[in-house]
Amino acid sequence: MRLKLLLITLGLVTVILFGLQALGPLTKADIIEAAVDIKPDTLNLNRQGRWITVHIKLEGYNVSDIDTSSILLEGLFAPEWSNIEGDFLMVKFDASGVIDYLWNVLYHMGANRIRVDLTIAGQLRSGAQFAGMDTITIMDPIKH
Repeated sequence: MRLKLLLITLGLVTVILFGLQALGPLTKADIIEAAVDIKPDTLNLNRQGRWITVHIKLEGYNVSDIDTSSILLEGLFAPEWSNIEGDFLMVKFDASGVIDYLWNVLYHMGANRIRVDLTIAGQLRSGAQFAGMDTITIMDPIKH
């Protein structure tokens, strides 16, 4: 009787552990790596431009499979516009919100020019997730 109870307990523990592992958070290996190019490479935070443009490419996947409504820049900003250009998905973000966010970054760093990594993340229509990063320079040319 004790052996049967022990086997049942071990079986339940095994099922629970495998279930938790299957339901656990995604690991970096589960996320498709995206090649990301953010323009402009150097962003003058006093500029009057309308867009921050991002080109996204997925190696081994078709960019037409990207759910554009899932894309976020820095987990905060959704694109206002998107278009497929060959192997790339081009998305455009409203510059004013992104610039306000980057002003805060620059202010807290106490500098007038810094390099920052910006992350783009989203998912395919299948539910698979992707993410990529590019480094740009932000600057306040007025600050001395």
